[in-house]
Amino acid sequence: MATEIRGYRAAGGELDFWRHVEDLRKALFWSVLGWLAGTIVAWQYWTNLWRLLLRPLSGLKKMPQIIVTSPTGAVTMSFQVALVAGSLLAAPWVFWQLWRFVHPALHLHERRIVLGAVWWSTILFAIGIVIGYFTIFPMTLKWLAGYGDGMFVQMWTVDEYTGMSVKLLGGFASMFEFPLVTWVLGRLGILGPRQLLRWSRGAIVVIFVLAAVVTPPDPVSQCIMAVPMLALYFAGIGTSWLARRKA
Repeated sequence: MATEIRGYRAAGGELDFWRHVEDLRKALFWSVLGWLAGTIVAWQYWTNLWRLLLRPLSGLKKMPQIIVTSPTGAVTMSFQVALVAGSLLAAPWVFWQLWRFVHPALHLHERRIVLGAVWWSTILFAIGIVIGYFTIFPMTLKWLAGYGDGMFVQMWTVDEYTGMSVKLLGGFASMFEFPLVTWVLGRLGILGPRQLLRWSRGAIVVIFVLAAVVTPPDPVSQCIMAVPMLALYFAGIGTSWLARRKA
């Protein structure tokens, strides 16, 4: 039976290193170009995106005031929102460039697994953002805005609110990728459910640390973020088990 040849080969049969370097250069170039294009498109609608970020505040009894404390505060915020939204828009294109770069080095069955993961990663990230926007995000805002029971006038700066929103939603959506990652690694025979179970104690600590990083510095917000992240970790153990059964 013929051995499946992976990677680009030179005339003598050895790996063509410079061909791979050239492909990497092209992948990076087109990825950055796609990201810039997505950012430019998103910047045209930054006011709509900002109103979308503000919408969860409208349901609060006492809506905090969002203030600008520097001459460039609003400009910085608009570019920050556009960069994040542009990254989401460009994600399928960037993943496609990544796929084009790595697929010559993969076996046929590995290509099928990775290609499916490329598209599912984008879908799961989008689902994570939507779920976080309607659950974790408003719960955290309600807790923060209501703290002190009206003893304070809540005035949040635009850069702090934008940064908190991006970190919270992005961190939550990134965790939605974990079950997919464990499924892929399970199908490739790299990681199994037993290993994930052995690492669960350390994973709990890491998750709470990450939740502390992406949320405001208070234990309630941290727990609001950490609990669903823990659920997704153990869901990842389940997908790893399913992948091993199918492998």
